[in-house]
Amino acid sequence: MRDFKSGNIVGDVNIIDNSNNNQFKLLIHCDNEELLQEEVHRWALVKKERNQRFIGVLWVFAFCAVLLLIAAGWYFITGKMELINSLIGGAGVVVGLMNLANADKPTEFEVRQLNTLKEINTLLRERGVR
Repeated sequence: MRDFKSGNIVGDVNIIDNSNNNQFKLLIHCDNEELLQEEVHRWALVKKERNQRFIGVLWVFAFCAVLLLIAAGWYFITGKMELINSLIGGAGVVVGLMNLANADKPTEFEVRQLNTLKEINTLLRERGVR
């Protein structure tokens, strides 16, 4: 402790070293109850991630639908409703629906959680819990 240079320390200095404590264990070292708790936790993470993605996509889709309705109303009121305007609007709707379909793909985080859930299920089956 010679390198400890502080001017006004009165009393003992206690250093608690927690560098060797690992609070996380490998799944293979967890008992059945810990695996079941971990499974519940991972499913909650997956549901949260899916809900966030769905709500974000829903807001974007709703915003685009409102803009499309406003544009259609404007063209109808001004009397400029033509075939080309309808085709361009329809193409925008098709692009929006394609993006909505692509938004259903799982994210990297979701894939990681789902793989962990598969491993937990495999461990529980090997141990005869399932």
